[in-house]
Order: sequence, then C-alpha cells, then structure tokens
Amino acid sequence: MVSINTNLSSLIVQNSLSKSTKSLNQAIERMTTGFKINHAKDNAANYSISTNMTTRIGAYEVAESNVMMGLDLLSTATSSLDLISSHLTRLRALAEQAANGTYGDQSLSAIQSEATARLAEVSRIMTNTEYNGIKLFGDSPAAGFIEEVTPLTEEEALAQGYTVIKTADELQAMADDPSGKYILMNDIDLSGYAWEPINGNDYTGGYFTGEFNGNGYVIKNLTINNPTSYAQGLFGYACYGAVIKNVGLENVNVTGKSDVGALIGYTEGAASITNCYATGNVSASESTAGGLVGWNLYSDIVNCFADVTVITTRDSGSVFGTGGLIGFGEFMSITNSYAAGNVTGNERVGGLGGTLDGVSISHSYATGNVNGSNCVGGLIGYLATNTGTNSISSSYATGNVTGTNNVGGLIGLAWVYYGNITIADSYYDAQVVGQTLGIGTSSTGNGRTITGDAVGVTTSELNQLISDGTLPSFASNNDDISVTLQIGIDSSEHSSISFDTSFAMNLSINLSTSAGARAALTTLDEVLAQVNAKQTELGAVTNRLESALDEISIQYDNLVSSRSTLRDADIAEVSSEYIRQQILQQASATLLSTANQTPSIALQLL
Repeated sequence: MVSINTNLSSLIVQNSLSKSTKSLNQAIERMTTGFKINHAKDNAANYSISTNMTTRIGAYEVAESNVMMGLDLLSTATSSLDLISSHLTRLRALAEQAANGTYGDQSLSAIQSEATARLAEVSRIMTNTEYNGIKLFGDSPAAGFIEEVTPLTEEEALAQGYTVIKTADELQAMADDPSGKYILMNDIDLSGYAWEPINGNDYTGGYFTGEFNGNGYVIKNLTINNPTSYAQGLFGYACYGAVIKNVGLENVNVTGKSDVGALIGYTEGAASITNCYATGNVSASESTAGGLVGWNLYSDIVNCFADVTVITTRDSGSVFGTGGLIGFGEFMSITNSYAAGNVTGNERVGGLGGTLDGVSISHSYATGNVNGSNCVGGLIGYLATNTGTNSISSSYATGNVTGTNNVGGLIGLAWVYYGNITIADSYYDAQVVGQTLGIGTSSTGNGRTITGDAVGVTTSELNQLISDGTLPSFASNNDDISVTLQIGIDSSEHSSISFDTSFAMNLSINLSTSAGARAALTTLDEVLAQVNAKQTELGAVTNRLESALDEISIQYDNLVSSRSTLRDADIAEVSSEYIRQQILQQASATLLSTANQTPSIALQLL
C-alpha cells in the first residue's frame, strides 16, 4: 500500500538504524572498558557473580598485606632476640671466666662491670622492642608494684609531715634521724655510691624506727660488698614499728655475712613492709639471706615481691635459712607476695622462705629454682612449729627443686612439735624436677598434727587454677601479648592466626665472687634455653605465615582468572561486532533517504 500518512519503510529503516547504533555504542563501550559486562542489564547473573568476586579479590589483597606486616613484626622480634642471645652468650663467657679461682677482687669487679652493662642493654632491648607502637616483649617482670601507687606531690608530702628525699646523699642521711618520716620524690641511681646500710652494721648504729615511703619511685643499682658484716641491705636494721612501703629496688648487688636482704637485713618488733619489690642479687657468706628481707621477727610482709638470685655460700654447718623473699621469719605473715628468683644454699633453702616458724602465708607463691642439700622446698625449706602455729593457704610453687635430704615440692621439712600446721588450697607443680612430694619429710610429736596437704598437679592444671582466680598471680610478665593476624577474608577461626610474642626475664647475675659466677652459669643456661624456645616458637609462626601468603596468592590468581572469564571482553569478537554494526548503521542511513521518498510517489498518483 502506498500512503502519505504512514511511511512504513522509513519506520523499518529507523528501527534498524536505532538497533545498529545501540549495538555500535555497546561495542564501543566494551572496547574502551575491556569488559563485556559493564551493567547489570548486560548479564544480571554474571554481573552479580563478578561483583562478588571483585569484593573477594580486594579482601585477598588486604589479607596479603596483613600477612606481610605480620612477617615484618616477627622479623623485628626475632632480630631483637638474636641481639639478646648474643649478649647472653658473652655473659656466659664472663661467668665462666669469673668462676675460675684465679681472679682477685679487682679483676672480678671489672668482669662484673661489663656484665652489668650488658644486662642493662638486654633490659633496654626487652623494654624498647616494638612494632608500629606495639611492645613485643612486654614489660620487665619486675616493672611496677603489686598495688598501684598514686604518688604524693611535694606539697602534699610536706603537709603530711614528710621529709622529702631527692638525692642519694639525702637518702643516706636518714640514718642521722632514724625515727623520722621520709618520702621519695624521684628515682635515685646509686651507681658508684659507697652505700652504708641505714642504721645497722655489725649490730651497731641503732635501729630505723621511722617511716619510709618510696612514693612509687625506684632506687637503682644499690651495691654493697661487705662479706664479713651482718645486717646488710638498703636498711641494716628496721625495727619496732618501722614502716617501709611503696619502694622498688632494681639491679641490687648486696653481699654480707649474715642477715642479708635487698631491702632490709634484719627486722623485728612489728615493723611493716608493704608494696615493695627488689630485683638483682643477694648473697651471704655465712647464713640467712633473703631476696627482700634477711631476718624477720614479728613484721608482716604484704604485697611484696623479689625477683632476686639469692645465694648463701657456706658449705657446711647450720644456717638459719635462704629464701627467695625472706631468709628467716618468725611470728609474722606473708600476704599477696611472691618470689621469682633462683635460690641456692646448703640447708633450709626455699623458693619463698628458708626457715619459717609461727607464720601465716596466704595468696603467695614462688617460681624460682631451688637448690640445696638438706631441707629444700619449692615454697619453704624448713617449716617449724617450735614456737607457734603455721598456716598456708592459696599458695603454690612451680620451680625445679634439687636437694639430697628432706626435699619437697612445697615444703622440704615440716617439723611439728609445739603447734599445728594447716595447709589449704596450696599446690605444687608435679611435672617439674624434684616435685615428687608435696612435703619432703614431716615430723610430728606432742600430739600435734598437720591438717591438709600440699596437692601435686600438672602444669596445665596449675595454670588453670591461676587463670580462674583460685590461685594468685601478681607478676606483670604473666600477661601475654597476643597478636591476631587477619589472614583470611571472612570472620571464621580459619581466617586468623594468633600468637604470643611476650618474653619477659629479669636477669641478674653476680660475678663478683666465684660462687656467684658458678650459680650464674646455671641461670644463664636456663635463660638461653628460654630465648631459643621463643625463637623456635616465632620461627614456627613465620613458617605458617609464609604458607598462608602462598595460599592467598593461589586464591587471588584463581579468582582473578575466573572473573576474567566472566567479565572481560573478547576484543577480537567485539571489534568484529563493532565493524558489523558500523556497516549496518551506514546501510540504514543510506536506505533511510530512499525510504523517505516513498510519500512523494503517492503525490504523483494524485
């Protein structure tokens, strides 16, 4: 039909022109983007699948970055451990040298000087090793007080009647007024200072009976070398109502004859020792040495700890006691306190106390190794009731115990005659060396009894008792530094790797005597073993991360390939389509001109 109202031929050509133009534009878009799916309308199903793949690919890229950062973190930790191991190896060589009996005091002092410098560098590395603001090893186990201290300002201290102490000379001058009230206003370094124990040397000089408030500050590098003198420590004698609290002693080296402790050599008469700690070395040439207090009568110890290597060097004869926290104690209590240093002596040697009589011990523990000949215990060497009743509750011991006679995981010898002993909720690690019996030997008489018993548990069981709060743990090095790396692309447990980088040690060795050097060899071997174990642990994690990195690469490549199959344009195919649609467009444009002439034919008929 010929019509002037409707030009069907033109409409047909216009439609073809529109389709070819649309297809041509689509081909141009695909060639310029490289994708055959640019919009959901291009292929709804494959568009959804491709978008999901793109999200996963981006996640794998981030996971790969996470793993690489984790490897960098581990590299930082292991490199620092390598440095620590190097220093420890040199320290062991120095200990081996000092253990030989061919060196005089001056030579041993020179050896100790190098050892002290290297120990300081090890401590610095331990404290400062970090990655991206994260401390990797944690704080030194001796860092901080068990009970948090809020320091008084100088104005507040003066208002409360304190005499302010800021220098070593002012600290030493407390002996001039032993009944005064003193407070520290800053840390004090006693390096090179010829310290005289406050109020006490060979039972002369009176007693310190006043108050000393450390105010949360630390006294560092206290050195005393008086192997023929009694009552050696920061305080020689602190008695009859003396109050000593809130002070830390770091890197002490105290040597005396008897009644030797880092904080106090000898104390009695209801003195109070609260929230104090000590690290370093204490040794006695004859008897009675403790990490914090040597000899203690009637004076309670609360919230205190000692991470001190304690040694008595007398080969034979009766000694009053060698202990990680206290050497000898009578009519007193120990509460919320612990000892972490190794203890070596002859008789009555204990991780917490050497000889204790008439004492109450609660929420306390010892973790150091204990070595002696007779009456050797992980917590107490010799527990007697000659003068009073003893009780032990919520306490434990975890160190190796080595001895010949009367050896126990918790108590070496329990002597019960005039009083009773009560033991409740107290444990020892039955999996460590020497911990086969809770009480090595018990002797009862005069109708007296031991109520309860030390309980042997596995290491994991003991850790569970600590973690659930049944047993105490105050040491800051018990805090794990857990790092969790997100190495997968979802929230499942298989998409993360967690590991612990914490490694804490407070190594103090005394190379100023041959006996101290020989003890240091054992200590250094133990610490080197710990460093090697941590290196192995971190190395295993490194291997896992490298494996995860390979797995991420495989997943990433496969996803990219699959997405390419779904979404990428075949340029050869698209270019052919482009040419075809371009020809069709040109043909349609040409024919449209012809189609537009059809109505004029109808006019000719008229």
